[in-house]
Amino acid sequence: MEGGEGHRQRLRERYFSAGLDGFAEHEALELLLTYAIPRRDTKPPAKALLERFGSVGAVLSAPREELSAVPGIGPSAAALISMLLPLLRRYLREQAGRARADGQTDWCALCRALLMGEKREQVWVLALDARGALLTQTQIASGDEGETAFYPRLAVAALLRAGAQKAILCHNHPDGEAAPSEADRQLTRALQGLLAALQIELYDHIIVTDTAAFSFRLGGCLEGVEPWQDAGEGAPS
Repeated sequence: MEGGEGHRQRLRERYFSAGLDGFAEHEALELLLTYAIPRRDTKPPAKALLERFGSVGAVLSAPREELSAVPGIGPSAAALISMLLPLLRRYLREQAGRARADGQTDWCALCRALLMGEKREQVWVLALDARGALLTQTQIASGDEGETAFYPRLAVAALLRAGAQKAILCHNHPDGEAAPSEADRQLTRALQGLLAALQIELYDHIIVTDTAAFSFRLGGCLEGVEPWQDAGEGAPS
């Protein structure tokens, strides 16, 4: 039987010897499902996942409820799949949050890690101390694919709780470009003024997609900050 224990073991041995190189998309999912679906052929549900969602990336970012609706995918398999992207986000946040050799943190990479694969627009605020070290990262809003309501008081409350002296606002454009809209620019100016009254510096506003990021600071879009002012920081990606 193709989906028997011998086939499972061969898939695992291929992975142990060469990683996922050479695996087709359905084979990678098939291997993953062997750890959640015992004693059954995992090729049909792996192919059903790809047929339903279109790609491995779309499978990993699919809601657990939608995964469970795919034939052959039970609660255990749906839970395993839905855990992978949050775990990867956590790993990338840890890596991006480490200081670089020049002492700077790659804030664009950190914000992309926070929002990687998100299908809904979210707003996060990062609280920093006076030296620019990260204190907390807090999600303050979540909407639909196109927009979300932003309430400045929620950002202020999160920053005051953390004792922040600097702040980074971060949000995503799930189905768009990283370039800021006029509404993004107006929001940034308003928040910068509000925080200044509280002696908190708006250090940056970063907009991300799955493939790019735009930094207001590096792009010279923050009042009182010249473009490329900070030595050692890279360009908007």
